[in-house]
Amino acid sequence: MNGASEVNGVKLVDKKLYVKEALKKRDREAERLRETIKYKSSKKRCNLYVKGFPEDMNEQGLRDLFAAFGEIESLKLHPAGEGKKLYAFVCFKKPDEASTAKEKLHN
Repeated sequence: MNGASEVNGVKLVDKKLYVKEALKKRDREAERLRETIKYKSSKKRCNLYVKGFPEDMNEQGLRDLFAAFGEIESLKLHPAGEGKKLYAFVCFKKPDEASTAKEKLHN
């Protein structure tokens, strides 16, 4: 029943049932730490650093360019400062989408 959104015909509003074996507090904390590390590692593979694009390109232009490769979780465009070039961070939902975008758009 783990992940069920309905129990005995009663819908759970904005919630899903969570069912798992009982663990000691120490074991729960260790599992939570493993999950956090796993999540952070997967995000590192999803986030791309982008530079070298035209200076007249805006955030929506970048979003349109990268959206062809997958669902974008976030996009941050850092504007030019004192003689600095534009750069951006594009974070995809899935690591394989980021990898495909990197392969297709590099150089």
